Amino acid sequence: MRAYKKRFLTSPGRLFSLLRSIPNHTNKLHTITPALAEKVRLAVSGVTNCVNCSYLHTKFALEKGVSGGEVIRLLKGELGDFPEYEYVALLYGQHWAQTAGRPGGGIRARVVAYYGEEKTKHLETIIRILYAGNMISNTVEARQRGVRPKGHSLRFLLVYLLCLPMAFFIRVSGARGRDFLKDKKIGFLS
Repeated sequence: MRAYKKRFLTSPGRLFSLLRSIPNHTNKLHTITPALAEKVRLAVSGVTNCVNCSYLHTKFALEKGVSGGEVIRLLKGELGDFPEYEYVALLYGQHWAQTAGRPGGGIRARVVAYYGEEKTKHLETIIRILYAGNMISNTVEARQRGVRPKGHSLRFLLVYLLCLPMAFFIRVSGARGRDFLKDKKIGFLS
């Protein structure tokens, strides 16, 4: 069996912590443009390597005017060509995902200094929701591919069972995104 290299959850506690971290006021936050929000989602998906979210948010990004070239660069983690205003958000999303939601070194304070508190909170909400979805999807995929973390077998089984219903909806949405890209003959995610 090949090594499973994606990030995933190993305990129910981490799942509950992720879900609790998502604010319940997401419908009131409109300080970031839809195109930038999708770019951030793609940058996070590039870190977590969640195929379902990559397909779905590629579809949404293209519908919001993001170019195919930008999508590819975001999924590869190549942020150098983006304007500074976007670069800061994209880099923060990547760093947030790489550190599993624990950005250090005063990074959040620098993002707040650049965007302000309200916009930073909106950015974090976008990142948290997508990161949670990525981890849920990757956890189910890991279990189904035979991954069994040492010392975590019962906890991993429990988190898998908890993630399964949510992952179903993520996979259905991802399949719709994949089908959209096939229908449009956009094959760069193949």
